[in-house]
Amino acid sequence: MSADPALERHCRRLVRRQALKAAGVSVLPVPGADLFVNGQLLASTLGQISVAHGLGPDQVARLPAPLRNRVDDLAMEVGSYLIGRALTQGVLISALRGLGVRLGVQQAAKFAPVAGQVASAALSGWMFKRLCDRHLLHCQQVRAALPELPAPPPLPALPHTWAAH
Repeated sequence: MSADPALERHCRRLVRRQALKAAGVSVLPVPGADLFVNGQLLASTLGQISVAHGLGPDQVARLPAPLRNRVDDLAMEVGSYLIGRALTQGVLISALRGLGVRLGVQQAAKFAPVAGQVASAALSGWMFKRLCDRHLLHCQQVRAALPELPAPPPLPALPHTWAAH
């Protein structure tokens, strides 16, 4: 879908790594602790995807008014609450609700011994990846519809870790 295969590869690799981290944090048997950590991780990952596509809040704010309005209109058209906006807790919860996600189930699974923690981790990683993949698709759709957007910034290097393979 992406006009830039390197950009898509970079973002998908970032999402996979961060989803593994989110799942790992969710294994912790402390109910609620993972929500805070994963919320921060999610906001950071979604922000990195937006910036990589030239659609971060600061980048959109610097666009001329007519182009900025078109970005906002297209973001709403594709169903994105996240493009060009600061990622607050309320915005993230709205996006999760858009996926039909119920955080209570994931938290409740923690109370079961080992199997519940594994289920909690799997559900958390899946939700994280699904939301990030959806945001990536929306960013790609907006960029494809607006070829006059300035070129996105150069991609930062992702650190090499064992999770990259």
